[in-house]
Amino acid sequence: MTWTSGKITLAPMGMNCKKMRLLQAEEADFFLDGIQELYHVIEQDPALAVSREVVRYGRLKSYLVRALSIMPFLFHFRINLKHREQVNFSAMISGDFRLMLPYVFFSRQNYIYMHDAWPRFQSWIFPMLNFFNIRYVFFSSKQVWQDHLEKDPQSTCKSMWLPEALHASEYHFESYENKTIDVLEFGRMYQEYHDLIQMPLAHAGKNHQYRKQNLPVLYPDKPSFVQALAQTKIVICVPSDVTHPERAEYISTMTLRYLQAMASKCLIVGLMPSDMGELFDYTPILEIEMHRAADQLLEIIQNYEMYFPLIERNHQEVLLKHQWIHRWAIMKQKIEEVHE
Repeated sequence: MTWTSGKITLAPMGMNCKKMRLLQAEEADFFLDGIQELYHVIEQDPALAVSREVVRYGRLKSYLVRALSIMPFLFHFRINLKHREQVNFSAMISGDFRLMLPYVFFSRQNYIYMHDAWPRFQSWIFPMLNFFNIRYVFFSSKQVWQDHLEKDPQSTCKSMWLPEALHASEYHFESYENKTIDVLEFGRMYQEYHDLIQMPLAHAGKNHQYRKQNLPVLYPDKPSFVQALAQTKIVICVPSDVTHPERAEYISTMTLRYLQAMASKCLIVGLMPSDMGELFDYTPILEIEMHRAADQLLEIIQNYEMYFPLIERNHQEVLLKHQWIHRWAIMKQKIEEVHE
C-alpha cells in the first residue's frame, strides 16, 4: 500500500484473492455500525469481486460450537473436505464461529476480524481458530492479541492487533454554535459517574441525553444516533474494563464510540483505554475528575471554545488515520501474504 497526503491507495490483490465472500449474521442480530461500515468499504474495493452471505443460525451450528467450547478433546478431530479457492471473511463479536459454518470446511482461506474476545472465552476461542482453518485473525484489542501470542504460541492461525475504525463519510457535525446537546452518554453506562452528574446538569438547565431505565436503547436507529452526535458538545467515553469489569476483566481497548465522537466534532470527556495511547501521539480526551465530576462538566460547557483546537485535531486524526479504508489496506496486505 502507498500513502499520499494521508490517503491510501490500495494495491491490487493476487488473482486468487479476487473472489471474497463476506459472512454476516441475520440483520436482527447484526446491527453493529462498525462491522457494517467495514463491509461497505470492502465491497467498494475495485480489485475484488465481493459477495455478501447472510448466515442463518441453526441448532446444529450452535451445538457444534457449544460442544467444542466445553469438550476440548474434540479439537483433535479435524474436518477435511474438498477445498476451494474461496476467500471467506467475517467480522464477529467474541467467538461466534457459527458465522463461519459451513464455509470454513470448504476453504483454507478464512479470515476474521474479532471484537470482544474476553479472557474467560479465550480457552476455547484460540483453539477454534485452528480447528476452523482460520488463516489470519485481526483482534480489535492489543491485549487480546498479546493473549493469543502468549496462550497459544503454536497456533497455526496468524494474528495481529488492528484497532476499530469507522467510515467517516457516514458521520457529520453541526457548527459549534448550533450544537444543542450539552452532554451525551450512549452505549455502556458508567453508572457511578452518571449518578454524580445527572442532577447537577439538570439543575443547571443543561441538555443531558442518556438512556432511561425503561428504554432498551437511546436512539432507535443509526440516522437518529448520527444526528444526535452531530448536535452534541460533549460525549462521555469510558472503556469496558471500568464500566463492566466482570466481563472485560483487564481488557482496556479503544472502541468505536471514541472515533464516532471525534468524527462528529464532539469533545470527549472520559477515561483513555490503555491501547489508545499508542494510537495518538497526544492526549485526545479530557480525563474525568471524579471528585468534581459535575463541576468539571459545567466549567467545560462554560468555556467550550477553549477546546475547539483539540476537537479539530481529533477530527483530522480520524480522517487521516482511523478509517476502515486504512485498516482494510493492512488486512488486505496480510491476506495476500498468507494466501496460497
